Amino acid sequence: MTTVAEALQIAVGLYRTGRLDEARTLYLRILEADPRNAAALHLLGLSERRLGRCDKAIELIRAALDIAPDMADACCNLAGILSDLGRVDEAAAAQRRALAIDPALEAAHHGLASLLCSRGGPRDWSASAASFRRVLRLSPQRAETYHDLGIALRQGGAVDADALALAQGSQRTALVLRPDFAAAHMNLGNLLVELGRLDEALVCFRRSLAIEPEQGGALYNRGNAEHAAGLADAAVDSYARAARAGVALALTRLADVLTGLGRESEAEQVLRLALTSPGSDVAGAIDMLSALLARQGRYEESRRFFADYRYPHLADPNAFRIECLTAIAESWLAAGKVDRAVEVLAGVHGHGSRFFTVKSIAGLQQVLARQGKRLERPANPDPLQPRICSSTLATHGRFAHNVLEYVLLRLYAEKFGYRLETPDWVGGYYFDLDDPRPTGGLKPMHFARRILNDLVTGRRDDPRPDVDILSPLFLFEHREEWRERVQSWLRPRPEWLGHVDPVMQALKARGNTVVALHIRRGDFVWFRYTITETSWYVDWLKALWPTLDRPVLYIATDDPATIADFAEFAPVSLDDLARDDPAGDGSVKPWTGLEFLQDFHVLMNADVLGVSAHSGYSQLAALLNRNARLFVEPDASARRIKAYSPWTASPAAPSGTP
Repeated sequence: MTTVAEALQIAVGLYRTGRLDEARTLYLRILEADPRNAAALHLLGLSERRLGRCDKAIELIRAALDIAPDMADACCNLAGILSDLGRVDEAAAAQRRALAIDPALEAAHHGLASLLCSRGGPRDWSASAASFRRVLRLSPQRAETYHDLGIALRQGGAVDADALALAQGSQRTALVLRPDFAAAHMNLGNLLVELGRLDEALVCFRRSLAIEPEQGGALYNRGNAEHAAGLADAAVDSYARAARAGVALALTRLADVLTGLGRESEAEQVLRLALTSPGSDVAGAIDMLSALLARQGRYEESRRFFADYRYPHLADPNAFRIECLTAIAESWLAAGKVDRAVEVLAGVHGHGSRFFTVKSIAGLQQVLARQGKRLERPANPDPLQPRICSSTLATHGRFAHNVLEYVLLRLYAEKFGYRLETPDWVGGYYFDLDDPRPTGGLKPMHFARRILNDLVTGRRDDPRPDVDILSPLFLFEHREEWRERVQSWLRPRPEWLGHVDPVMQALKARGNTVVALHIRRGDFVWFRYTITETSWYVDWLKALWPTLDRPVLYIATDDPATIADFAEFAPVSLDDLARDDPAGDGSVKPWTGLEFLQDFHVLMNADVLGVSAHSGYSQLAALLNRNARLFVEPDASARRIKAYSPWTASPAAPSGTP
């Protein structure tokens, strides 16, 4: 007679050879004889997963763990299923439970590292790299792990000056261990593009494609490198082949290159294809097609198309409703019908970059129109002067992100004597700037963030004039030597002061010391950025409050429920000031659709300013604040509030750019 242990062994063999129904039948027989057999429950769960029944698989594996809580491999497999379902927090917890049981379980270290790498928040990137390094300590010759570590380190390059060099070294190690590793060649090429070493990057993509011809990802990334190198026709070919290989994201890139070549009818066809293709950048295609139709004056056609458009590959027919409304508003704006543009987006709430730009500019244009004014953008007075542009300045991020991009661009332009051209963007309307409009004809510069930082800070001296520098961008450090210049650029236009100054005046009427705090939730929760706990600020305020002269607390937040946490300090918000209106003349009222500028004005002029962790919005306000005698920020590791300086007193030591 076959024992339970022997039956399990037979079932595992059936499972490994793909005979899932037979394996499942045998597991069920074992459980009839021994209903609390944890191993059989676990393995039956794996079979259910392979058959696509993930909810049943989770139920079975959890039942196994209830019986045998120390099954580390079951925890690890449970994490894999939860990860497949997008339940990343539960998956990470399951991997950590597996590691608590068996600290040497390589699969759990790798699973946790992969989860953290893909979550998208900077707080996870270093933890991901640390987990991949633990895997390498267990298996030091695994090329795949060096490759994955390189990807994690590249993500961390956004906040760590040395991360790209480490990422490059990790990919090169993977290739030493496995020279035919196509993905490592490709990702090394991506790193080299980001470092501006385009010729070397193209060699990497060629090697990757020699190993795996027509691999869509490598074709797509080669297209990026070719576009950045000015090889537009080659980029068209690479993007088109990538799209045919199943990388639908290549369609919007292809349309962008075709537009730059003046082949707008072809670009339009590609964008319309993207709007009906699964896996494409639908939001980007809507933005690009909207802009193309507006340039051609096809306003009525644009409004009809986007009013009727539905993406056919999602269950929710209104999944891209906000993007379509934005396109309709943009057509009204381009046609000079500002009130209609404002009307279309009134009451609509969204987080998209283009939505933010169109809605905000429409609101600002409406205010100017009611004053009998309009913003006249200057033409470039000397088109023959070396110049730079950023045509994407209004397409990535919102207010603060765009302003911080602008700061880097302008520092670069001024250092090397280039003229800076910008599209219409919210900061260009709000601040008293007079940069000329784009005049076109510039070679695109992709992944320029690190190159520009190194040029501005003197780590390299090979400037590139006559390029269109594409987002995303930001400064890695804010040096004290730039403070006066930057603050002189970014002052509100006089036309807006009637909307923002009364808020500050109302606060000054309430007390002598304005303490302003920014508490951000919203998209920070979705993207897993560090959340500033209100309790940290409450504890800090308890010590600070008695030392201040008639303090008044102002809270700027996207989560009004947090204001109640500060009740003992009688906090006020913009809505509170509008409701109370100490002047009694209605001068303090929310600037509909533009309330973020009123909050920003307070943060920019407060006497004491507390920023939210990782928030460019409040950190920008701190950079521009000339009044504050104290700046504070969260210290998440210590769970407290600490003083800081928005501007770096002395330059950081050069990091040795590879």
